[in-house]
Amino acid sequence: MKNTLFMIAVCCTLALVSCRKESFTKFPDYDKNWLAMEDNPNDPTIHANFLFYKENGIPVFVNDTIGSQQRVDVFGKTYTHYEVLSLSYSLGGIQSGPPPEVQSFTYCDPADVPNALTFLRNEIMPVIKGNIHVPSILLVENMNTNAFGSYAYKGFNTVVIAQISKIPTMDETTRADYKGAILRSMLTNTVLDNKYAAILDKFYTVSRSFVSGRDAYGLNTYFFNSQTIVGLPPGTPLTFQAIGFLGEDIRIPSTTPISTWLDVSMYLEAALVNTDAQFKQKYAEYPSILLKYGYIRQILNDMGIK
Repeated sequence: MKNTLFMIAVCCTLALVSCRKESFTKFPDYDKNWLAMEDNPNDPTIHANFLFYKENGIPVFVNDTIGSQQRVDVFGKTYTHYEVLSLSYSLGGIQSGPPPEVQSFTYCDPADVPNALTFLRNEIMPVIKGNIHVPSILLVENMNTNAFGSYAYKGFNTVVIAQISKIPTMDETTRADYKGAILRSMLTNTVLDNKYAAILDKFYTVSRSFVSGRDAYGLNTYFFNSQTIVGLPPGTPLTFQAIGFLGEDIRIPSTTPISTWLDVSMYLEAALVNTDAQFKQKYAEYPSILLKYGYIRQILNDMGIK
């Protein structure tokens, strides 16, 4: 009798285990790495981008929708998930004022991709390779942003590079501006890293030291008077440049950059567009700008960016 009961218990246990195995659901790979490029030798554009990815570890796309996947929602209904590159990004944390954004863009002609890849190989990769992580690159034709012009923009998981059809015909000045904008978009996150917090505090303090009773950032020119702007040599015109800003906030006219990260971005791009000698000559009359430039140059030198 005991043996019989034992066998019944064993059978019940095996039956329960068997049921559990049959009811186990294996979930699809919803967390796949969408930025890991796959080759398609039959598509010249994808194949060329894949070769660049293999060389440099940076995936390059010509469409912001980079994949799709069949999924099942909580109600058991099947749907198609489309993975889209995120062009929105909050540099430096919480935003004050209008956040930077891509307002519009158009897809590029695949025929222009080879020239863009050659430019990246020759002009950009030698500067950043081994120093900077770039999650991905999105090549487009036209782009409008509210903060960073029409050349390059740093999104959450991609760097958007525009106007690629114009690369072969760019003159030397335009090419330098273009390269500077791309490098700025790729380097800003690293420059703003906590590693350089002490240097950046000195950078911010330069302009803040000239403003009394208010913050130098987000300061409207209405307050550019002798009560608010202090410490300048007598007779110095009260300008953005006099207190160490390269210019006004692109999004809010007649206002200093409303965020410290935008001030850093403007300096970073100017430092990358100009040679050291060119920058110092251009702003020779503004000691505060040269002082802040020195801090940015110090960070770039530490990063190995010459």
